[in-house]
This record gives sequence, structure tokens and C-alpha cells, in this order.
Amino acid sequence: MSIRNTRAGFTQAKFNDDASSFVIFEILVIAVAFGIGMQSWWWGGGIFLSGMIVMVTPILNVLFCFAMTAAWAVAGFHIGEAIDQEGANYVIAILAGLISLGAHLGAIEWAEDMGAKD
Repeated sequence: MSIRNTRAGFTQAKFNDDASSFVIFEILVIAVAFGIGMQSWWWGGGIFLSGMIVMVTPILNVLFCFAMTAAWAVAGFHIGEAIDQEGANYVIAILAGLISLGAHLGAIEWAEDMGAKD
């Protein structure tokens, strides 16, 4: 294995670790929102635990990835509409979607790495 491949692997692992922190933060925000909305610690804790299980389940984490990417794109679209400039809504939606897609795919790779058995 060359030094370049080793460095690239470490860089990718660091990115995936950072991306997993972003996704865990998303899950935490969703759990807190549901907990406050339902006025129940049980709902908040249940949503957080379910979100963590989803992140380590192979099929569910891909579905979660696409759902959250779509949510970020929709949020970007609404931010662009609030700016009230022509085309801003589409540009911001695409950028938010692509950035979040990269982060979510990195988090999926991180979860796969954590579950890998040599």
C-alpha cells in the first residue's frame, strides 16, 4: 500500500467521522423537536434511539439519507424564496441537497466501517 493511498484513506475516514457527527446532530434535533412537540421525554428518547438504529441498519440508513437530503433541499428552496432573487431558490436548493447528500453518504460509509468485521 502506498503512502498516497494511506493518506487518502485517513482523509476519507476523517471526513466520514465528521459526517457522522452531522447526522447524529440531525437525529438529535429531530428527537428534541418531537419530544418538545409531544411534550414527552419518551417520544424524544424513542426517536433518538430509533434514529441511531436506523443509522446502523443497511437499507434504512439509505432511505434516511435520501429523506434528509430531500428535507435539506426543500429547506434550501424556501430560504431561496425568502431571499426573493430570481433563481436563488433553485441554486440554494441544489447546493443544500448536494452538500447534505455528501455528508449523508459519508455517514453511511462510516456506519459500514464501524460494523465491518475483518
